[in-house]
Amino acid sequence: MKKIVVLIIATTVVLLSTGCKYEEWPDGIPEYEHVYYIHFKRTFAYTDYLRFEIASNGNARWGNGAILSTLTWATSDEPWVTSDIPFQFFSERVRSYDVVTYFWVFNKEESALTPGVDYTVIHENGTILTPNANGAYSLTWPKAIKGVQNIKIRRSAGSPGGELWVSTFQPGCETPTFNSPSTAIITQTSEYEIWGSAGDYEKVDVIFTN
Repeated sequence: MKKIVVLIIATTVVLLSTGCKYEEWPDGIPEYEHVYYIHFKRTFAYTDYLRFEIASNGNARWGNGAILSTLTWATSDEPWVTSDIPFQFFSERVRSYDVVTYFWVFNKEESALTPGVDYTVIHENGTILTPNANGAYSLTWPKAIKGVQNIKIRRSAGSPGGELWVSTFQPGCETPTFNSPSTAIITQTSEYEIWGSAGDYEKVDVIFTN
């Protein structure tokens, strides 16, 4: 998995607000052979926020940018629903196994929004996603092939205002940092390991405005 590991190592040394550079290196690093990397796909620098807002009348918009007060906003395609929230999976291999990555949608601070009641999480193919016992939603990447999958969040009519985080890191985990790569590990199985980006931590939120 050549490009992935260079990106992760680079975060401890040279990741700047201008983004990331991917490099090639020779095969033969067994400890990284089954390491994969996932983060929110953005159109700008890795520091950028993705913010989604759905008003109580169903109007929806999304913004992208490095500073919350100066986000560039666009209107969502349909009422009550966020625009695509994109997850990008990095891999340079085709495997015999599928890779499952996880993400969490949870209340920020004083919010009390209830999944399945106040909002619904929807895969890009239209499937309604439900969390597992640990509150995690899953995305499957067949044969570990790299790609992008999108989810949307639909606000229920009549739901209260509030704010949700969407995160590749489990709530309550150690805050990931660039100078401590082990904090970026999200999932470990007998077949593979999933790493996230410290730059994604608390960077994607969905706000239900009154």
